[in-house]
Amino acid sequence: MKKFSSHSRHSNIKKMQELDFDLVIIGGGINGAGAAREASLRGMKVALIEARDFASGTSSKSSKLIHGGLRYLENLDFKLVFEALNERTKLFEMAPHLVHPLRFLIPLYETSRVSMFTMGLGMWLYDALALFQTPEMHERLSSEETLKRMPILAANKLVGSFVYSDAYMDDDRLVLETLRSAHDHGAVCANYVKATGASFNSDGCLNGIEVTDTLATNPQPFMVRGKHFISTVGPWTDLFGEKLFQDWKKILRPTKEFTSPFLRHDCH
Repeated sequence: MKKFSSHSRHSNIKKMQELDFDLVIIGGGINGAGAAREASLRGMKVALIEARDFASGTSSKSSKLIHGGLRYLENLDFKLVFEALNERTKLFEMAPHLVHPLRFLIPLYETSRVSMFTMGLGMWLYDALALFQTPEMHERLSSEETLKRMPILAANKLVGSFVYSDAYMDDDRLVLETLRSAHDHGAVCANYVKATGASFNSDGCLNGIEVTDTLATNPQPFMVRGKHFISTVGPWTDLFGEKLFQDWKKILRPTKEFTSPFLRHDCH
């Protein structure tokens, strides 16, 4: 493989100033890395920039799980589960040094919302949607077998359990390996290159991203020109959009509201 280091970064920044690209990607997390790899494998001339370090945002702060979403079976979202399990199989094949099998045990009690029968059907369906390409098939355990396997569980009204397989990953290393593969196929990638503006053609279409090398001794903005652009900045989408477009309308909303106990102003 080609070297992918600080030395290649300098040459990549030079290429960004000199070349026109088929695709320019803003955001160096797993989505940006994956898009860069896929596009470069298809022969496109690709540039990718990241304002900070690769995988410094959401992609290094994940749950570390590679899973099919067992809970989505209850919503009958079979397509989503099949797609996720298919991706899990691909990752096992492509990066066995970064994606590792992980077993889960789900205990069921007399008061549980789901019965042993229903959970059993779900487990068979989960393995079937994975095309039975799972590290280990699921197991059905009696209450006695469950307590032997997991003695810290409460024994009262325990009816049994199921054990099934998913996986965990080294998420930031997976991003870097994906970027390395993209780089090996011709993608021009550089971190600490911050998008600061944009240029548009006479038709009002985006044709370039103004960026700055934040590690340069004397940072000077330059333009990365391309035919198509993809933003993979995740939760920073609105902040990024407001920089580029004067009429940007915010499209994100928090999935959870958080109130810190240290910011409360209760009166007593």
